Amino acid sequence: MKYFLLLVTFFTFSAFYAQFSDGFDDGNFTTNPNWFGDDSVFVVTDVNGNNMLRSNKTLASTSFYLATNSTVALDCQWEWFANLQFNTSSANYVDVYLTANQTNLLSPTLSGYFVRLGGTDDDISLFKRSSGTATKIIDGLNGVLNTSNNNLKIKVVRTADGEWKLERDNTGTGNSYFTEGIINDVSVANGSYFGVAITQSTATFFQKHFLDDFYAGPIIYDVIPPVLLSATVISATEIDVLFNEALDAVSAENTNNYDIQPFQSAQTAVLDPFNPALVHLTTPFPLQNGNTYSLFTFGIADIANNISGSQSVPFSYFVAETPLPGDVIITEFMADPTPRIGLPEQEFVEIHNKSNKYFNLNGWKLGDNATEGTIQSAWLSPGEYKVLCPTTWVDSFPNAVGVTSWPSLNNASDDVRIKASDITLDELTYSDTWYQDPIKKEGGYSLERINLNHPCSGASNWIASNALIGGTPAALNSVNNNNPDNSIPQIAELIPLAPNYLEVYFTKGMDSTSLANSNSFTSPTLTIANNYVFGAFPTKLTLEFSQNITPSQVYSITIENVADCWMNTTVVSGSFILPELPELGDVIINELLFNPYTGGSDWVELYNTSNKVINLKNWQFANLSGGVVSNLKSINTNFLIKPGEYAVAGKDSLHTKQNYPFAVPGRFVYCELPSYNNDSGSVVLLYNTQQFEKVSYSAKWHFRLLDNVKGVSLERIDKNGPSSNGNNWHSASQSIGFGTPGGQNSQYFPALESGDFGFTSSTFSPDSDGYEDILQINYQMLEPGLLGTLTFYDDRGRQIAVLFKNELLGIEGSYKWDGLADNGTKVSIGTYVAVFEAFGVNGGLIFTKRKAFTVAGKL
Repeated sequence: MKYFLLLVTFFTFSAFYAQFSDGFDDGNFTTNPNWFGDDSVFVVTDVNGNNMLRSNKTLASTSFYLATNSTVALDCQWEWFANLQFNTSSANYVDVYLTANQTNLLSPTLSGYFVRLGGTDDDISLFKRSSGTATKIIDGLNGVLNTSNNNLKIKVVRTADGEWKLERDNTGTGNSYFTEGIINDVSVANGSYFGVAITQSTATFFQKHFLDDFYAGPIIYDVIPPVLLSATVISATEIDVLFNEALDAVSAENTNNYDIQPFQSAQTAVLDPFNPALVHLTTPFPLQNGNTYSLFTFGIADIANNISGSQSVPFSYFVAETPLPGDVIITEFMADPTPRIGLPEQEFVEIHNKSNKYFNLNGWKLGDNATEGTIQSAWLSPGEYKVLCPTTWVDSFPNAVGVTSWPSLNNASDDVRIKASDITLDELTYSDTWYQDPIKKEGGYSLERINLNHPCSGASNWIASNALIGGTPAALNSVNNNNPDNSIPQIAELIPLAPNYLEVYFTKGMDSTSLANSNSFTSPTLTIANNYVFGAFPTKLTLEFSQNITPSQVYSITIENVADCWMNTTVVSGSFILPELPELGDVIINELLFNPYTGGSDWVELYNTSNKVINLKNWQFANLSGGVVSNLKSINTNFLIKPGEYAVAGKDSLHTKQNYPFAVPGRFVYCELPSYNNDSGSVVLLYNTQQFEKVSYSAKWHFRLLDNVKGVSLERIDKNGPSSNGNNWHSASQSIGFGTPGGQNSQYFPALESGDFGFTSSTFSPDSDGYEDILQINYQMLEPGLLGTLTFYDDRGRQIAVLFKNELLGIEGSYKWDGLADNGTKVSIGTYVAVFEAFGVNGGLIFTKRKAFTVAGKL
């Protein structure tokens, strides 16, 4: 019984050391199996979730090793993975000992066999060592390890009769082995150890040796047929077919073993000389661009003569073609995604391939008025839509392609442009008027192109999406209508330029030939010297006259035989005026709203006091910050203001018109105003950097009996009066809705032209009904520098209010009284007396006058 146990123990021990495998999944190299040697300079480390053995010695010009018990020597196989993260050299290599007769792999008397990874020739070779002398017996292909990152799978097989076969796979997968050589050698019949010896020269190579998946044991015979992995198109007639292992050349090069559907076959099949798992096919007919095919293989054998059955893989053939302008167009874009209606709260641009070509978007550009972003790689097929968006939002949209450095689109107006190389395929300049819907332009809805076949697409071919979710990214537009456009073009704007040019802007893209051949007539007569047209479908015609245009003169013009892109021909007409340069005092601030209703915005009304026509384009509004003019905001559109006309600047004309019933349509010009405080502040008006006017306002200027001044404008009483004097401003009348944007002020009173002391009216009714709400007092002195006092008395001689006392007077001036007594109450209906007194600065009464007036009211 004892002998039996001893025999079992001997065979178990022998079998344990006869073969082994180690993938270091247990996180160490001390058990199952036990490695020994320079174990202090090796570690097991995690590499992307996989444990590997790694060198850890940080000493230059040194060699070190690690070994384990193994008696595998004949009729066996060795296999392992290696990742060397450096170019090998004569002083930097790895020796993997398949069998050795000593534990110390660096012993000068060692005998055995080893595979060297690297060396002088950067190759993978098999060596025999006999009593310390090494001889190369299989010389691998030179240069295969001359890269900075070598992923390798090595396999060595030795048959019972001593035939060696060395194979390597530079993909590291073990699917594409290349045979380095075959030789018969039985010089060393057996050994007791397997191991790794590393030689390194400098710090550049420290800790860059990774080893894994060691196997030493019986030969693993291949009984599995080759697996078809992929088919890759090289050209219109060339396809590379990849299998998972080396193939038998006869079956691999038999064209009858391949079929390509639809309607193709293999004309030739050639096994790659360096990768025996790769077959190069040629076809008798070119593949068709944009088509998807299926490759079928039959009866393909590996080198172990395992024969595969029917297998197939799909593949596609795409060749990027060169686009022309109009091949790819912009069909939809989201400039203002907030508030969200249903789509992701992110800008996007949709493009559509109108051509029959195939395009790769890689490197194309998407731009706006300021910047360009780069489109990432994606194929755009004929008739296909793609959604362009920032790279972080690609998963939020269907059929989306990322754009790096996304060009943020402005809500109110901007450009959108798509380019391939230097070719502009489509571009447009939009504004929020394109929505054609005041609610949808506030955000959450995309702008959609109406007619994709429109020869030239402008404002008339775009509108807000009708989709319930706010847009139709990557799908047919909700407003799609490909019917031809039969509407006639019209003049959108006439802009005269000094001294003798006129720019004619049309509502639609125009046929350039018709504009070049058109006939124009003006009244008063101006002779056409030249006309200028740029582009195939321009929206602008420039006329040059022989005579100079007279400033502020109204001209009419008629242009005959002009046609749009659809060749709708018509006669257009309009009028134009050449504006003049303004001077100080020509334009004043006439009305202010600095505390708007909830949901509204500030606005400023201007008034043209001159006899000139003035263009408000490039005028600026500002405020004061620390006493310095700052936060300048410009009017960016042409807007003519004639003598005696008003203009209202602000960003929300719709809200203003809806809340002020006496607002005058047509007198509003868009401008993003600076922020004006509700209590006090300054409104500064500039042109060409020159300050034209400044109003330092205060909420205290409002009528004191108003309970709430929110939404109430301040109106200038006298256009010729001082800008920043509260006596020249008053709350707009309640009866006209607390504001008169674009029209004459409700509190306007012309100043008294003559006399020493008087009223604009002998009666007034301070009830904020818009009629004689204030009493305006005007005076004229014969000399400057007097001190004045104005006192009000009732009909019983009692003092009611002192408007001012000992105030320095000018030669002339004016004041206002809102009917409030000194105690803050409104005076009652009745007769009152105003006493005006003027004194010299050294004392003494110079002038005095009493004048009666009546406070009226509703009974």
